[in-house]
Amino acid sequence: METKKEHFAKLLLGEELSAGGKGISSALAISNTITNLSASIFGEVYRVEPFSNECNFRWKRDIDWLLPVCDQIVEFVPSSQTLEDGSIREVTVIKQRSDLNVSLHALCKLDAMLIDSLDSFTKSEFWYDRATDEDGDTLKRQE
Repeated sequence: METKKEHFAKLLLGEELSAGGKGISSALAISNTITNLSASIFGEVYRVEPFSNECNFRWKRDIDWLLPVCDQIVEFVPSSQTLEDGSIREVTVIKQRSDLNVSLHALCKLDAMLIDSLDSFTKSEFWYDRATDEDGDTLKRQE
């Protein structure tokens, strides 16, 4: 639990814990974390098959930790407020960044579609063989 709290704080601070101001934006930190999470859970996929219960649990748990951080990425926007005496005052209100507001809903829908698709497979329908050399050792792809 402590590591999760530390990770959460690091995301909110844009991976900058020294207060030096050289961190990245919180949105980019979250994006990088989700990318790394998907790579660690899905890895190299050689089979199209159902999502294992362990992977499903890890994915949902970690996504449920990451998405609330996005609610804290806000912007200050000018607004007007009418007082009881009828006078109008200009105030600044906090609202979630509009790009995140739209993207988060799309991300949640895509996430649900991905999990449903993976859960709909009943057996391994096809797979890719790993490249091996003459001795049967797995070859690494060079890029």
